[in-house]
Amino acid sequence: MTIPEYNLSYNLSEEQFRIQKINFYAPVPRHKHSCYELFYIIDGDGTFFMDCQNYHIQKQTLFLVSPGRIHGWEHTHNLHAYLLKFEPSIFEEKTFLNQMNLFNFDLVTVDALENTIINTTLSALEEEYTSTKSLKECSISSLLQILLIYIQRTLPIEEVSSSASTLVSQLNDLMHANDYKIAKPSCYARRLKTSISLLNQALKEITGKHAGEYIRIKTIQEAQRLLKYDAMTCNEIAYHLGFLDSAYFSRFFKREVGISPKAFRDSLS
Repeated sequence: MTIPEYNLSYNLSEEQFRIQKINFYAPVPRHKHSCYELFYIIDGDGTFFMDCQNYHIQKQTLFLVSPGRIHGWEHTHNLHAYLLKFEPSIFEEKTFLNQMNLFNFDLVTVDALENTIINTTLSALEEEYTSTKSLKECSISSLLQILLIYIQRTLPIEEVSSSASTLVSQLNDLMHANDYKIAKPSCYARRLKTSISLLNQALKEITGKHAGEYIRIKTIQEAQRLLKYDAMTCNEIAYHLGFLDSAYFSRFFKREVGISPKAFRDSLS
């Protein structure tokens, strides 16, 4: 069965933003959203699933979920967390998220000082969200930007140029819109109105990988998601990902993962 969109009790595209404290005792089925999502673990433990990876939940951990990523919770115990969701349209400066690298990470663990700052900002956001004060939307947008900047500063990466960050963010958006179909770097460079040289330079600066390798990794990750969560056959997945020859898809997958698509799917049974 195709993984479902989560049945929200509110329309986030209209609301743009939501924050709440959550206590999960029952499993949360794996699902996906069209919005950005952030979980900040206050206390408790359990298992968090993101696509084909699973992570141990521990306090002072941030889970960062970009649109379309499959995620859920299991085996939770005394789990207390902040849940924050937002649409990019909440920001007046539309290119703000392009300057952020944080959603390239699945999770970040923060130290005591960072924990205090992030908790304080989340608390201020929650208070503003539940208030009826004037200029509420402006305050939420500003506080959310501050929160994301704080999180950005915790990342274990060197400072990168804003132009590189913007280009990689645009590439990720384009690949997502293209269902992560396999394509030559020149195709993406042309659609981004940039050169392969600049695209390679930006990716190398941020991810340490060149464009061809990065695109292959993203396509393989999508193939693994579909094999694990979707009812499509291996042949259907091959065509969905832009492979005109299913046998070539099988060889491509085995070269990158080490086993065939069928063996990968069978190993999950």
